[in-house]
Amino acid sequence: AGSGAFFSTSRELLEPLVLMHDSLQECGDGFIARGGLRDLIRRVQSFGLFLVKLDVRQESGRHEEVMDAITSHLGLGSYSSWAEATKLQWLTNELLSKRPLVGGSAAFTCSPEVREVLDTFATIARVGPEPFGAYVISMTTSPSDVLAVHLLQKEMGCRRHLRVAPLFETKQDLTNAPGTMQTLYRNEWYRQHFGTVGPDYQEVMLGYSDSAKDAGRLTSAWELYKAQEELVRLSDEQGVPLRLFHGRGGSVGRGGGPQWLAIASQPAGSVRGNLRVTIQGEVIESYFGTEHMSDLTFERYSTAILRSSLAPPAAPSAAFRETMEVRRCWACALGEVLRVRVSGFASCAGGVCVWTLHDEGPPTVSARVRVCVRLGVCPCVCGPRRRVPMSTTLLDAPRRV
Repeated sequence: AGSGAFFSTSRELLEPLVLMHDSLQECGDGFIARGGLRDLIRRVQSFGLFLVKLDVRQESGRHEEVMDAITSHLGLGSYSSWAEATKLQWLTNELLSKRPLVGGSAAFTCSPEVREVLDTFATIARVGPEPFGAYVISMTTSPSDVLAVHLLQKEMGCRRHLRVAPLFETKQDLTNAPGTMQTLYRNEWYRQHFGTVGPDYQEVMLGYSDSAKDAGRLTSAWELYKAQEELVRLSDEQGVPLRLFHGRGGSVGRGGGPQWLAIASQPAGSVRGNLRVTIQGEVIESYFGTEHMSDLTFERYSTAILRSSLAPPAAPSAAFRETMEVRRCWACALGEVLRVRVSGFASCAGGVCVWTLHDEGPPTVSARVRVCVRLGVCPCVCGPRRRVPMSTTLLDAPRRV
């Protein structure tokens, strides 16, 4: 029977159903057990009590506001002003401790914004983890963003934590993602939480739309590819199963496109029998508008996942990687040039050009940018400067944006 007058989990509902099924089988009434009763058991096993799990998503800055309110209430100072190492040490100590921080969301006075976040965690603790999927942290920039969510779940009374999926969205966050996850894997509490208070695997969400807006489509695609390679390698080294969650948009500029080709182009080892991907509202009808389209969509996804899992693609060659790095740099530089007007060069000494960019005047690029090319230096504005072929031309003719 369930807890009180109702069933609160799928397991509670399954117990009497399975008992009836086994009893009918033992009494020689298997034909009854194999009918509607077995169908009901399969439905409960497949869909539970809630049909579809709901992800919870919140921006990392909101969690920092909550932690700042808690540390200020405890007289520990401003959490937001602490260095990352200090945050990690304090969060780890509190996660390992058995005592509560403030004794629940009603134990101290806070702003409505902080109260809203605390009430969300209190609801998760009250309802239980079964109706929920992942807790996605938007704009994850550091390991402390992840540990803070786990501490808030512990503080609000979640006996079983939701899996926490850091969402790396900008180009810089994608570049730092492997380092962020490595720090977490080496953390004393985080390492032992797999399979105990949390699931036995790590989920990481990758942002396509924001990274494309941040660095352009070409750079975004290449940074996403490299981030996945490093995350897979790191998870294999640590022995932690990894599930990648692709936050694709509907349009090509937001990571959209043919499903089969998108999955087939993922790095080797990043698709191992499972995949999560967002289906944006503007393309839901084209994917699932009719029964026939739904069948085709599921067929494409399942075929691509099977092929990528059983026959993963080969790793790119060194020459391909070098070419992509060069094109990534030029794509970033060209995007920056087209956003602002090039007014000249402050200096070109030591093989490095210093760009002078300003926003005044119409967005017109009226000069040929060849100074950096002659020096053989990539004018990349988003990372370390790289030597590039002397024949490369950034902008060969005037263009009005």
